[in-house]
Formats: sequence, structure tokens, C-alpha cells
Amino acid sequence: AVRCLIHAGATGVAAAVQKIQVIGQARCDTALFLARFLKGASVHAVWSEFYDQDRQRWSKARLLLATETGLDAEEILRLYARHWGIEPLFHNLKRWWGANNLWQQKRTVLELWMQIRSTAYTLVQLLSLVAEESFPMTVVAPWRNGQPLTGGLVAQWLRMEFTGVAFRDGFNRKSSIFAFPEQRGDPRLRL
Repeated sequence: AVRCLIHAGATGVAAAVQKIQVIGQARCDTALFLARFLKGASVHAVWSEFYDQDRQRWSKARLLLATETGLDAEEILRLYARHWGIEPLFHNLKRWWGANNLWQQKRTVLELWMQIRSTAYTLVQLLSLVAEESFPMTVVAPWRNGQPLTGGLVAQWLRMEFTGVAFRDGFNRKSSIFAFPEQRGDPRLRL
């Protein structure tokens, strides 16, 4: 549960205490402002501090801005907490999947590639959520028995399963038909 002290910093209204299921313990001040950098648009500003259990102290105050002024501070904190779930996706887009090489490719090719990579990443993450009971943990990572299944373990298992499969050989350019190809290379990798 999160304790959220809400008081409008500009008006000096008395503090209220709320319970929020977000990150842990939090304090926040809130106020409505007109943002000059948004051409005078009204924004809901929330200054928040989160309590660190390990260090036994409050973090530095952070400013969150919301252009939807109808939201209260609790809802803004909830929405902010959701962004941590997609941070790894943006990290991978930027560092590993080629977004830093935008200048080298045509826009449509890059968009298609990013769509394929993002879909594959999402499917691996979803598979890690639903395949826990039937996952061959003893084959992939026997030292992780009893541990939660992660997307990285699923990706490692998929690499093991599809090593040696020549997917490009399965696509017939003339007929535009894909037929699942035979595995090549090491005969131990054959299905």
C-alpha cells in the first residue's frame, strides 16, 4: 500500500492521506498550472517522493506532469507506474533492434523490421506467462528449477529449437508461398 499525502502546493490546502496500490510508500504534492512550454495549456503537476525500504529514507522529489487535468494524483501515479513495464521494450528498440541505425535504411523497411522485432519480443514475453507448467526447464536451464519463467529463458529455448532451420529456404519467391524448410547442418538438430 502507498501512503499519498496530497495537498495543493500553490493553495496550501490541508493534507489528505490516501492508500494506493502502486510502488510502495509515496508522498506527493499536487497543483494545477499553465505550462508555458505547452503554449499555455493547463497541466496537473504532481511532485512525488517514494520511500526506499532498504535505505530507510525518502527519494528526491520527482515532478510528473499530466495534461489530463481531471485525473487526481493517485491516478497519475498509477499511470506512471505502468510505464516501467514497457521500458525494456524501448531499451531493446534503441540498443539491440536497430533504432540507432535509422539513417542507414529506408523508412518502410525499418518500420517493417521494428514491427517484426516488437511482435516477436511481445510473443516471447506472453509465452513466458502462459507456458510455465509445460516449459522444459530441465533441458534449457536445469539450475533454474523452481524459479519463475522469464522471457529470456523462453528465447533461449526457442533458439535451441530452431537452430539450423533455414527459414529463407522455405520461401518460394516465384509463388510467394512459404513451406516449412528442413533443418540443415548437424543431424542431431533434426526434428
